[in-house]
Amino acid sequence: MTTSQEVVAAPARATQKSERWILLPVVGLTLLCLRYMQLYRRNVVDDAMTSMQYAKQLALGNGLVFNVGERVEGYTNFLWVIFMTPIYWLSTKLGFHFVSAVTLCNIVIAGANMLLVWSLARRWLGESHPAQWLAVGLCLVDNSFAVWAILGLEVHFLALFMLLALWACSSDSPRRFWGLGVALLCAHLTRPDAGLFCAVILANQALDAALAWRRGERALAAQRALGTLTAAGIWVVAYGAYFYVRYRYYGLLFPNTFYVKLGGPIDAWARGLRYLHGFVSERAYAPLLALLASLGLAHPVVRALLVYNLLHAFYVVYVGGDFFAGHRFFVPEIPQLALLSAVGVAAFWQRLEASGQLDTLRQRYRLEGRRLHHALLAAALALLGVVFQRGLTRGPVVGEVRTWGRDLTNQVKLFRWLGEHKPEGASVATCLIGHTGFYSSARVIDMCGIIDPATAQRQVKNFGKGKAGHEKMATAAETLKKKPMFVADYVIPGDLYRHGYFLRADIPENTYEGIWQKDPLLTAGTFLPSTRVNFDRGRPEGWHATGDAFESWPTRTHFKGQGELIGVNGGFINTFHATRGNAATGTLESAPFELMGDLLVFRMGGGKDAQKLRVELLVDGAVKYTTTGRRGDQLSRRQWDITALRDKQAVLRVVDESAEPWGYLSLDEIVQWRQ
Repeated sequence: MTTSQEVVAAPARATQKSERWILLPVVGLTLLCLRYMQLYRRNVVDDAMTSMQYAKQLALGNGLVFNVGERVEGYTNFLWVIFMTPIYWLSTKLGFHFVSAVTLCNIVIAGANMLLVWSLARRWLGESHPAQWLAVGLCLVDNSFAVWAILGLEVHFLALFMLLALWACSSDSPRRFWGLGVALLCAHLTRPDAGLFCAVILANQALDAALAWRRGERALAAQRALGTLTAAGIWVVAYGAYFYVRYRYYGLLFPNTFYVKLGGPIDAWARGLRYLHGFVSERAYAPLLALLASLGLAHPVVRALLVYNLLHAFYVVYVGGDFFAGHRFFVPEIPQLALLSAVGVAAFWQRLEASGQLDTLRQRYRLEGRRLHHALLAAALALLGVVFQRGLTRGPVVGEVRTWGRDLTNQVKLFRWLGEHKPEGASVATCLIGHTGFYSSARVIDMCGIIDPATAQRQVKNFGKGKAGHEKMATAAETLKKKPMFVADYVIPGDLYRHGYFLRADIPENTYEGIWQKDPLLTAGTFLPSTRVNFDRGRPEGWHATGDAFESWPTRTHFKGQGELIGVNGGFINTFHATRGNAATGTLESAPFELMGDLLVFRMGGGKDAQKLRVELLVDGAVKYTTTGRRGDQLSRRQWDITALRDKQAVLRVVDESAEPWGYLSLDEIVQWRQ
């Protein structure tokens, strides 16, 4: 292994050929990222959408806030938010998809990181050393390295500044310490925990100066000491100014996300050890090759890098890791581990040659000439192949891209719709705050504490034992006390009808079964109690049923093979049969009743088939209104304007003529209202 001052000079032709070959893995990485971007349906994770919401608000002139007027630091990637802000402004001006623009920028950054890995390996090992390709290969085959380039967060942005800092440390330029200071500052501004990286790098630079002094190289020692102070001054002064401004702006020493994940006594060692083991085992234990770099500690940058990665692993274990697939906290270190692995393998090989053991191996296994090189190449390719294959089956391409891509597309569709249909001043209670806030432009009430200081700073039992980042949750009572206009249907389990909410039935298809909305009739309408039919006392007088779908109506429970029905209260109509399931059919007609109000309101669930599954309102024998289900078990509201039909006699008819999957209907609480 060589230092930056002892780079092995390779023949010009070999160097030029090597420089051309590097384009292949960069192109390969780009194609992988674009494929994963397609599979993920151009989505990003919700944490990324949270940062994008801050960038959007800043671009719109509302400040670094999530909700307008609420100064809460719900991000930990300040420089990434700043980087995305002009992208949002420019993409809106040009009519380009902002999320895709950010993703494409991230892919470019990932490619730049691979080029930096290759360049650093050449600088440390020599321009023609084959181990440089091991470093490049370990990045290329790492599933998380590629996938996290398209998930929208700052991991590759952080890795870029870390690698630039290593480049500055390895340079002979007299201005390298200025570049080092700026790179460290940018890394720390990108993510607060990068402060550990900054401290280790600068401490190592100071140690390098002290060692030069001890060797009697006083001029060199003074130069390095002054350079280290320069880099440290740039980092400390600029970051200190930023810290002061952000403290005055937000009023807290740490980001709100810190309190969510680490605020209070925490015991996350077991979870963190599982996280670390998952990272190593998912890569066929290849990251352990980085430990071989301990054979090359004479190289000052390698020494610092090895110390930092060991300390960082300890830190990640302490905080208990992350809940995302793909080990997000370790992704910025993947290029560093690849470099350490290449350096370690090269140093190990050098030790074998120096000790004469390499000749012994050649003789024992008859690996003369190029046969040994071919065997080593085959072993390296086999290792890279195993890492790549394990990533395809255990990495984030499965755990995130293929699992959640469709779900996030549905979320985007739902909240775009909500943004178009919400009234002025609408608020939404949810945990998926990023997608909700960005696409709906509604005020978000966060149940998970990311933008809620009260939730973030509460103390919880067994902190560190649950799902990382999701252990502090606002209760249903606390959330409803804030009177959200809308509540995401998965946030508060159970039936919110009793809290004055109803499920919207008009949301787009292929999203969710519904979204809860505060009932405006409770404040702007008059309930006509004499019109209420809720089946609590059994079968209403005069109702007539035919077919096996109505053998046991009304019922008070769902049946085996049927999902849990949300929105039923007491007795209700359910055409799903106890033994025949969806195959049961039949018709139910109400006794004639008078239309007295302006609105006829009821709750309905079940399959979607306008021809075979329907509820009808008949007046004088003619169908005036008809509706079907939404292919869901939750009972959402149906509302018919009956103002023009007032004082007439009507019949409600429930028809189930479907034996297909989802061939059932559920119905409850038919009432009339005056507006």
